[in-house]
Amino acid sequence: MRAPTFTGNVCVAEFAVGLNGIMSSALSALQTNTEALRVTSNNIANMNTTGYARRVVNEGTLNAGTLLGGVDIDSVTRIIDRYLGREVTSASGSAARYDTQANVYSQLNGLLGAPGDKTALTSQFTNVSSALGQSVISPTDSATQLGTLTAFQSLATQISSLSKSITGLRTQADQQISSVVTQVNTLLKQIHDLNTQAQQATASGDTGSGVFDQRDMAIQSLSQLIGIRTQDQADGSISVATTDGVSLVGTTYGQLSYAGGATNGTYGPITMQTLNPNTGKVVGSTQIMDSHIDSGQIKGLMDMRDGSLANTAQELGNLARTTALAYNAQHNANTSYPPPAVMNGRDTGLLSTDGLNFTGKTTIAVADSSGNLVSRVDVDFDAGTISVDGGTATSFTSTVGGFTSALNSALGSNGTATFKDGALSISAANGNGVVVKDDATTPADRGGSGFSQFFGLNDLFRTSQPSILSTGLSASDDSGLAAGGQMTFALKGPDGGVVKQATVNITAGMSVGDVISAMNTAMGGTVSFALNSDGSISETPANPADNLTVTSDSTQRGTTGMSFSELFGIGDQEAEDFASTFAVNSAISASPQYLAFAQANISSTTVAGDTIVSHGDSSGALALQGVGTATQSFSATGNFSARAATLGDYAASFYQNAALASTTATSNQTAQDDRLQEAQSRQSSNSGVSLDEELTNMQTYQQAYSASARILTVVNQLYDTLLQIQ
Repeated sequence: MRAPTFTGNVCVAEFAVGLNGIMSSALSALQTNTEALRVTSNNIANMNTTGYARRVVNEGTLNAGTLLGGVDIDSVTRIIDRYLGREVTSASGSAARYDTQANVYSQLNGLLGAPGDKTALTSQFTNVSSALGQSVISPTDSATQLGTLTAFQSLATQISSLSKSITGLRTQADQQISSVVTQVNTLLKQIHDLNTQAQQATASGDTGSGVFDQRDMAIQSLSQLIGIRTQDQADGSISVATTDGVSLVGTTYGQLSYAGGATNGTYGPITMQTLNPNTGKVVGSTQIMDSHIDSGQIKGLMDMRDGSLANTAQELGNLARTTALAYNAQHNANTSYPPPAVMNGRDTGLLSTDGLNFTGKTTIAVADSSGNLVSRVDVDFDAGTISVDGGTATSFTSTVGGFTSALNSALGSNGTATFKDGALSISAANGNGVVVKDDATTPADRGGSGFSQFFGLNDLFRTSQPSILSTGLSASDDSGLAAGGQMTFALKGPDGGVVKQATVNITAGMSVGDVISAMNTAMGGTVSFALNSDGSISETPANPADNLTVTSDSTQRGTTGMSFSELFGIGDQEAEDFASTFAVNSAISASPQYLAFAQANISSTTVAGDTIVSHGDSSGALALQGVGTATQSFSATGNFSARAATLGDYAASFYQNAALASTTATSNQTAQDDRLQEAQSRQSSNSGVSLDEELTNMQTYQQAYSASARILTVVNQLYDTLLQIQ
């Protein structure tokens, strides 16, 4: 059999077809490697770009039927580990929360100073004790009196200025929350818009688009402001929600609102409305977000504003109130030499028609400038009688107004007694002074306070809020509140969420018990109010971690200017307000000689002309010095449980508690910063650009490009040869 023969033209044609295939493969290789080089150069160019994820080229074969036809790029892929991405997101929120706390604590520590600093409260109490020690030696020396007054004033100034500074930190934190909320809203809309672009890129097969980097950066920025979690969607978008599942970005997106500022120490909630991106209109109802925010800067700021700083302010207020009670009780039991001509009491919130409700006995005496008795008025509250200089006892009407009238009559030409707008005032005539002394055996008592102390006739410290919350009122007493007054309450949980809001409306004729019942009804069991036997009101939240605030109170007892909540010290804010206005009694500041460094000597046998206050008597100063070392009863407030301690020990605990909280925040900050750094490091190792690796890739793609170009050169030469053959 003979072999087939072919003409020259047929062989050339077949060979040309083969060259075309080779050329096609070489061209596809050129195009593919050109794109690969572009991707690699972009990686190198962006190796220091924050948030950039390196791209890799995924190559695939071109097929012509069953034959290979060259190479193509199947996709350009961003190297992203979603698990690491979520860990970075979570760690960013936690780190930002504790970074924020640590920053605020740093500012607070700067205000507090160290316990041994000269301006520290512990040092102030020590200074007061030292000054009183000098007063024991020279009680009537003007320089000594001025030095002691200065020590008391320095203590009061430090307490009030520290209270105001803490309030300033809370205000600053609140302003930052407002600013961060604005940033959150910008990022939520940005992420939604980038989602739209990502969907379009995914639909066109462009999974390496820069829009994905931009979106990841926006998500990481958002995670530092508010705790979030993310979920990838099949269409290339990412849904964003709070860690407990409240949607922030999806087919719609949320916009937060926060008014900022406090009402009577109470801060409003952060709310969110969901917007339809197509119409810009609100979808669904407004949602309160405070309890859904568990990390990020906002959470850190809320923790400090509503938690740590509020607790610190309440603890300081508790120290201030107990300090006032302790020193005022002793100062009212003492007297000065010479006695003061006028004793102006504090606003007790009482009305003239209120029951007197005192037990025991007291004496109101008038003494001359040498401390000799001019006249004495003895009061037996149990018997409801009053007598002058041991004379016949006469009865008086057992109301505040009735007693004041009887006392004014008993003083006669030697002095006057008035009761106006809740305050009792007693003055002596003819250049004489007033001395008040409770009976040693059966001292006068209303709600646990003596006569002079209850009315604040000789107070050492004064504030805008009452220091004595044991009013002596009973449930059956008239509330004294005009109809139409209103109290509003807000109960917040430890997460900042509003547990209960309630309003109490005052109607005509309500008794104290009626008002308390209305308060209990309004709060619906979330807080229980009870009137104690001493006339104070206790408030017990169902959840001990909840905090009660009085957001507004338009009630007022007669013309006293005292609201119901102020009178009984209801709500956490009341303690903070007490510290902010803490000061030495202005009458004593103006006249240091009225510091009560002596003690009166009055009995049933004392007669006119007898010395009742002696020059050089320092027994009162010694008793005041003893206040600093005496154990006081502190109520539970802030992070402190109820306890018995000296004023100095409580102040030291106040500093220790702040230091411990600061240390805990710093420890949490370090732990979460380390966690974030580790997550970012692993993410960088996975998604970041390695210069060595990219240079190797570039060299590989360049060699492949050169080889493809060489193939085209050879093909071109073969074509030339074929043409010559023809």
